Amino acid sequence: MKYTLLPSEIEGMLKEDVPYFDLTSSLVNLGDIDAEITFTPKHDLTVCGSEEGAALFRMLGAEPILHVASGKDVPERETVLSARGNAEQLHMGWKVAQNILEHFSGIATRTRAMVEGANRGKQGTEVCGTRKHLPGVKKLSLKALCAGGGYPHRLGVSDSVLLFSNHYELLGGLAAVCSNLAEIKQKCPEKKVAVEVEGLEDAMLAARAGADIIQVDKLPPANIAAIVTAVRNACPSAVIAAAGGINSQNAEAYAAAGADVLVSSWMYFGKPADYKVVVKKI
Repeated sequence: MKYTLLPSEIEGMLKEDVPYFDLTSSLVNLGDIDAEITFTPKHDLTVCGSEEGAALFRMLGAEPILHVASGKDVPERETVLSARGNAEQLHMGWKVAQNILEHFSGIATRTRAMVEGANRGKQGTEVCGTRKHLPGVKKLSLKALCAGGGYPHRLGVSDSVLLFSNHYELLGGLAAVCSNLAEIKQKCPEKKVAVEVEGLEDAMLAARAGADIIQVDKLPPANIAAIVTAVRNACPSAVIAAAGGINSQNAEAYAAAGADVLVSSWMYFGKPADYKVVVKKI
């Protein structure tokens, strides 16, 4: 899944930092100096946001070069993005491009680590990112997730059916919801229906009621393994998703336990990647 933000979205990010002009650069006449800006990572990482950085510099009138596309793994000191233009143009785009690259390459890199761990545990286990990303940067967060090899868990509440405890506690409990699951599925036959559970008994109740996806919340790998075995015997087609506290350190164990999907928000919250930015006269 590869896409670039719309020009209007990139322009909005630029306007936050440069609503009018660069006062410092204009005072020292940097617009009269031809220069080049380069972005190189200080550590190995998975790239995300280089297309947006290139579009931003192009918008400012500079000539960008996209050296590495989003989704590629690069070693430290390999140039990911560069641009040529007058030094004032480059300074106006510098920090916005750096922030995009660092924040979203960080998400992509953490996602990659989770994906690699999951594949060590069981090939084909999918890593899916939740909706728990910062408001306002959904598109770039999803791009970073996909750049790292993951997929969205839910794009929003309009596109999928997931019954949580907050739903079924209002509807008479899990058993009551499961008794109506066939009717729920009949109303949206093109959608898979997921039910979140917290134990083996509830997982079996949901599986026997016809839940397409059993999402198991906050249980250790050993418990996941027991649920996988029991559900597979009763309903071989059911998908088992493990959620709650899953990260790069335990993804392998959860995948090895048999989970088909690892649901996590861990990739969204952590230290940004670190890029070195150099502006030099040409």
